[in-house]
Amino acid sequence: MTADDAVARSSRFVAFAGMLAIASAIARAEPPPAEAFATLPAVSNVDLSPNGKLLAWADRRNSEQEHIVVFELDSHTFRPPLGIDPQTKLRTLFWSDDDTILFDVSQIETRKTQVATRYESYSSYAADVRDGTTRPLLLTRDAAMPVTETKLVAWRTSKPKTVVMSSWDYSAVAARQGLGTLIYSRRADSGWVAVLFEVDTSSGRGIPIDKGSAYTDEWVVGADARSAARSEWNPQLNRYRILSAQKYGGWREIYSQKGRGDLELQGLTGNEKAVVAVGAKQGGRVVAWAIARDGSGSKVLYEDPVYDVQSVVKDRYSGAPIGVQLGGTEQEFRWFDATAEDRYQSVAGAFKDRSVEVYGRSENDKRVLARVGGPSHPPIYYIVDFTTKTAEIVGEEYPALANATLGEVRVITYKARDGTLIPAYLTLPPGLPARNLPLVVMPHGGPEARDDYTFHWWAQFLATRGYAVLQPQFRGSTGFGDAFRRAGYQQWGLKMQDDITDGVKAMIGQGIADAERICIVGGSYGGYAALAGATFTPDLYKCAVSVNGVSDLPTMLGGVKFQTGPDSDSVAYWLGNIGSAYSKKVIERSPARAAAQIRIPILLMHGVDDTVVPIAQSEIMAHALEQAGRKYIFIRLAGEDHWLSRGETRLQVLTEIEKFLSANL
Repeated sequence: MTADDAVARSSRFVAFAGMLAIASAIARAEPPPAEAFATLPAVSNVDLSPNGKLLAWADRRNSEQEHIVVFELDSHTFRPPLGIDPQTKLRTLFWSDDDTILFDVSQIETRKTQVATRYESYSSYAADVRDGTTRPLLLTRDAAMPVTETKLVAWRTSKPKTVVMSSWDYSAVAARQGLGTLIYSRRADSGWVAVLFEVDTSSGRGIPIDKGSAYTDEWVVGADARSAARSEWNPQLNRYRILSAQKYGGWREIYSQKGRGDLELQGLTGNEKAVVAVGAKQGGRVVAWAIARDGSGSKVLYEDPVYDVQSVVKDRYSGAPIGVQLGGTEQEFRWFDATAEDRYQSVAGAFKDRSVEVYGRSENDKRVLARVGGPSHPPIYYIVDFTTKTAEIVGEEYPALANATLGEVRVITYKARDGTLIPAYLTLPPGLPARNLPLVVMPHGGPEARDDYTFHWWAQFLATRGYAVLQPQFRGSTGFGDAFRRAGYQQWGLKMQDDITDGVKAMIGQGIADAERICIVGGSYGGYAALAGATFTPDLYKCAVSVNGVSDLPTMLGGVKFQTGPDSDSVAYWLGNIGSAYSKKVIERSPARAAAQIRIPILLMHGVDDTVVPIAQSEIMAHALEQAGRKYIFIRLAGEDHWLSRGETRLQVLTEIEKFLSANL
């Protein structure tokens, strides 16, 4: 039992000196039930008000329906909870000022065109904690409905009760001048252009303050709630550029390059003289850039000698860059602001055996929020008070796992067949030696994504059932260099799949995995990789599980083309990532078109409301398996999206996987 456990049982507060005492852990005879892993986090999105007096978080502990809790730290009392429409899913939550909470929700909508298509619709709301009222943000001029396709650009400005949001607006002039290129599902000649709005959080009403174009990608806003910069991508000209707003009106180009590029705008420097961006430099490593707004050029703001810069850490109130989080396997922080580093080290030093994220603070610096956990420790939220030198547990994401003995997670590398080093995470079942174990290889989704060095509910569930779990960061994964990411382009079923295969062979060669008891399990792209493993390496695995996975690449590409238009950014991206739907290589690497090669049982599960990978992909695979006379199970997940956002569905998925693995391994 850890000190965290003792705190949860005996006291609201713990001294820093006492938080590190570790007692001997005693392995439990029975693993935690599937419900302990499948339940959605009991507490999430914890945030601290600017004055440091109020906490807010999303809570599921005492109600089946998620709601927003507001807690007064000094009096230790709760205010009335803020309800959320039960038809929506809460995505983000944070304070805009001492009285106002902003939150985003999403829900499945149906767009009625020639063929009805389903999509995930996002909306932003403001809640007044004084009276509990909520209102949608960025209302139309007649205040009848919220503007669609909105994005919060600046959640806090120097103007009271003011945030900045972006959306699309119609312009007849743009319609006449358009070039006919479909951007973000809208043709330039349709008249849709990017617009920046100043929004009053007390009324929800917005007024336009700037206008971009049909090619505008990202906005950057200054402290005065005015536009400072924007980026544009014109696919017809194959040109990416960054523009800076000029003092007396107009825009000035301060950066330009051929090709889409991979710069992500992060904000402004503290003096607002440069735009901060993250992107690759020549040679492939991703760094933080400062691009001067006067057009004098760009310079490296921060570069690590080994790892990519994954994101820029900004000061909560000034927005100035104060550090970075790195890529690599352990995703460490680096600081270039001494105050921020001292604040982080003072908290992290009290949790030396955990990963610590200090992500919120009061304006007077007397209180901070920390999320403390690790790959073998479910996250716990703390409010740290520097005045009293105490820390209070706000809540645990997975309280039912508080006393559980979970799997050890090792950071490893192995060599692919061409000598490339592939990073990976290996989770070992608790209480068992790392020898001759049944293995589940679990490739991540994306594929242009990664697994994080944090608690993973799927992997830990499987580890407690006696399986070793390998999570390979194959070529195409992010966070390991730009060249490594690009090496995955058009390698679906090829080098990316070889990297997964070589990881399995490495585990067999090292004696960790039993060659006769290996299953491949994945979701989204990982689901494709599971089906590809079963199809193209049929002797390596004993079973395969695909959750919301792709099975037929040409059909997937055709669906994106139909939904977004032939010249959309989405089509351009997937053509680059997968290849042409008419390519022989793409056709041949579609598991549904080679189902006769499969010789192992397949479990297909798919969310009926999946708007990223439509359920038709699993239906096509099921039909192909049926026609080939192969053994399979197909389970439709009613009311579920691509991300398994419902706890009952997660439980169903884990239960079915456990049953399937037990039958086949």
